[in-house]
Amino acid sequence: MKLLRTEHRRDAGVSMTELVVAMMIMSLVVIATTTLTIGFERTTAENVARQDQIDAGRVAMARISRNLRMAVSQKQLATSCTGCPEQPFVSAGRFGMTFYANIDNKDGSVGPSRVTYSVGTVGGVPGVLQESILRPNAAAPGVNGWAYCDPVAASATADCRSRLTTRRLATGVLTDGPPLFAYFQQGGAPLSAPSTGLPGGDLGKVTSVELTARVGSTGAVRPVATTYVQRVLLGNAIALQPQTGATP
Repeated sequence: MKLLRTEHRRDAGVSMTELVVAMMIMSLVVIATTTLTIGFERTTAENVARQDQIDAGRVAMARISRNLRMAVSQKQLATSCTGCPEQPFVSAGRFGMTFYANIDNKDGSVGPSRVTYSVGTVGGVPGVLQESILRPNAAAPGVNGWAYCDPVAASATADCRSRLTTRRLATGVLTDGPPLFAYFQQGGAPLSAPSTGLPGGDLGKVTSVELTARVGSTGAVRPVATTYVQRVLLGNAIALQPQTGATP
């Protein structure tokens, strides 16, 4: 009988103290595992967001650089056109610019396209860097150069709207730091662009453009913004500038 009572005490289960200790140990394991999992997921999300920033900035810079190198004045494509504009730039601001570029114009079949870059809110998304390329109304220039319709006007025809190609290059472009576009004249001297953009007298002096794109993330996870800086030399614009020491 004494042996049976001893075996019964051994099978009585765990005490309250043992149960509390076990629960505390289990809680610590769960908390540690959860913390590591959250940290891993956050690191992964930051890496993905950072890679998206890098890809967006690289694509945008390559696209803008490529079109800037083809900036050309209408006068260069039609030397006999006395009324053609003699400078590539239509406007040149800190976060937006418009210029003529010799894009997809084999044998003069299209004419110079008017290229516009701007940063703003599109569809409720802020910091959208957008590219718009508008082909001229006709392949041949008129007396005052090539003409362009207004594709966003309410009265725009289907043919006019088809001449416009719009592309979203990047989102999350920051505008609270250095300008996206900075302009330089021959010899490397900077051209001061106020908030309204370069004055008309300075538009014809631009020979290079420095791009400084700061791309951030718009999601819940926001790593440090990625910054790209590149100077683009405008070969066609330089051809229009009088060279120092050249015979007038």
